Amino acid sequence: MMGVQLLTSHRAKKRLSEKKIWSYLNQFQKENKEAHFTRIESSTINGIPDVYCVFKGYSFWLELKANVVKNCNMSKFQMVWHINNKRAGGNCFILNWPLLELGPKLLEVREPSAVVPVSTVPVPVLHILLWLEDVIL
Repeated sequence: MMGVQLLTSHRAKKRLSEKKIWSYLNQFQKENKEAHFTRIESSTINGIPDVYCVFKGYSFWLELKANVVKNCNMSKFQMVWHINNKRAGGNCFILNWPLLELGPKLLEVREPSAVVPVSTVPVPVLHILLWLEDVIL
């Protein structure tokens, strides 16, 4: 009986997709004049993140993920792109949000190709994360 209840409650959880995460980010930028986000669809540049963001003067890249697999299922091209961008002084993160109820998680790629939680979240990015968490309520 308990197994049936667990299965039922698991089905009640709302799974997200990268498309849905983008729609939340797009809603955020519509509500905030200091935000400018561009969704990147590139078949010519391997590994480039999904969204280029500028918010309150801080520019960064976001790779959108909605899964619970190891390393968020980042491809080797994505890993290399993130590492090279960071080496050059750029800012790039992974926004992973597989289940609405769990809230978004901010991750980053560290050498040698490991996806880990961000240790220090820049204030503009934190502002976005807090807004996204409010979407749940």
